[in-house]
Amino acid sequence: MDLTEQPVSTEPTPRELVRRAERLRPMLRAQQDEAEARGHYGEDVHRALRDADLYRILTPKRYGGLEFELSAYARVVMEISRGDPATGWCYSLGHNHNLTTAAHWSQRAQDEVFANPAGYFRASHSVAGNVEAVRVDGGYRLTGRSLYQSGVPYSVFVTVNAAVRGSDEVIAAIVPRERVQVLDDWKGPGVLGLRASGSNSVALDDVFVPEHLTCAFDWMEHDYDAPSPGNVLHGNPMYLGPVAAFFHLALVTPMVGAAKAALDCYEEIISTRPMTFPPFELRWEDPHHQADFGMAMSMADAAEGIVIRVCDQYLEHCRDLVERGEPFTMAKDARLYGMVQRAGELAADAVALLYRSAGSSAGRGGHPMERYFRDVSMYRGHISAQYRWSAAKFAQIHFGWRKSPL
Repeated sequence: MDLTEQPVSTEPTPRELVRRAERLRPMLRAQQDEAEARGHYGEDVHRALRDADLYRILTPKRYGGLEFELSAYARVVMEISRGDPATGWCYSLGHNHNLTTAAHWSQRAQDEVFANPAGYFRASHSVAGNVEAVRVDGGYRLTGRSLYQSGVPYSVFVTVNAAVRGSDEVIAAIVPRERVQVLDDWKGPGVLGLRASGSNSVALDDVFVPEHLTCAFDWMEHDYDAPSPGNVLHGNPMYLGPVAAFFHLALVTPMVGAAKAALDCYEEIISTRPMTFPPFELRWEDPHHQADFGMAMSMADAAEGIVIRVCDQYLEHCRDLVERGEPFTMAKDARLYGMVQRAGELAADAVALLYRSAGSSAGRGGHPMERYFRDVSMYRGHISAQYRWSAAKFAQIHFGWRKSPL
């Protein structure tokens, strides 16, 4: 065929999606105060993200998605979070479950949830809370409260973990958002940071969930030594399903964006404010401020590099299983998880360094640097970010004392 006759793709490239996210930065920064007060980003931002195709990155092509690699998703989340880390968190944890849903659920379930009337798939998912599942004909009835459903304000579905009455089994159940009550328990000033992350609790009162919309939540309790339902359905190794590193990646990418945002803020401060004492040169001319900026910049860049490497190595492990039969073991997942935790600490340390060096005025309420410091402090309190606890587990896995990183 003559090259001039080949069809031209109208779909965006991963690089174009990052540029689209970058162009949203002024809008995201302008709405930060309102988003914190509300508890999540506004309808205008929601429409902008949707219209920019940023809700399609990890969605399978079978259902109208772009089916891009993890690195495309990570780069977009980091860029959105450079505009507003909490908005990035809300976006990230509503979109990342495209991958787990495509990996672990049956074709019947996927045909139903991905082809929903909203025209896109977003689902929050939390493992925290106290939800009980009672087995009934055709499925389960769920009652209880699921906490920290980050991303739920613009999710079409809510995925909850539930303990099955009378057994040790835990299931993950996909529930239409309109079937749950989203509680108004997440917004400023009631929480320290990530106030716009949409990390609300949801309540369920005897909600019926059909069997096909549930699956066993044993995703971090075994090696992956055979293709998943998603591998078979989509023909893509990415939809295999190990989640220890992948889940934490969704939390760390907003923190890398926060570090980049803090660098932007710090650069503006030192480029416009003079030193306190003679000769009153601008702060960027002072070697101490230069050192702090350079150190934080290197830390943010290193964190970003780790994130992208983890994305690539995750896919390498998935391909090794699907194409060569080499299991994606919990030990491999744990090593990637540890790398992502290191990236999170580097990013959070970069923000803390810049906050300390920015001057006391940066600690006033409403100052961007104050917000970024609160956001990374909130991340550091997350159980998944407790790297010192995890480090011992990683060593135990290496020496054969345990298998799971949990």
